[in-house]
Amino acid sequence: MIVKHTVAIVLVALVVCLPDRGVAAAQEPPDPIVEALGARVRLFLEGVSLGTTQAAYEELLAGSPLLKQTEAVEALVKKTEELDDRYGVYRGFEPISARRVGNDLVLLKHLYKCESFPVVFYFAFYRTPRGDGASDASNNWRVIIVRFDTKLELLGLDPNVK
Repeated sequence: MIVKHTVAIVLVALVVCLPDRGVAAAQEPPDPIVEALGARVRLFLEGVSLGTTQAAYEELLAGSPLLKQTEAVEALVKKTEELDDRYGVYRGFEPISARRVGNDLVLLKHLYKCESFPVVFYFAFYRTPRGDGASDASNNWRVIIVRFDTKLELLGLDPNVK
């Protein structure tokens, strides 16, 4: 009887001490493309926080088809410049989700923290085909969506947000 309990205790101890293979398998190494696009977004948000919103959009949207939508971009710049007035002084930002959808689409969300209320920025990058053979080159990725809102309740629907 004592042997059975000892064996059971040893087995339980082994199970508790072993690393959780499900968690280890779920943790993939960082995707260098997602990391590079995240760096572009961080530069953009830093520019917005410093008040250089127009230049930040021009840099972020370089090569993007969105630049052809002049009036829409101007309205977005103006709305972004009003963040301090509407939600309070800038306090910081942080990434809240990043994921690749297939091989050619990356979706990023960042929380832009203001004194009174946070704002969620959404970015979608699409890899455009190039004839130079550099299929993963970061300059092949174009912003196809950039927007922001204060619909914080939608973050609860995103399985990537922790």
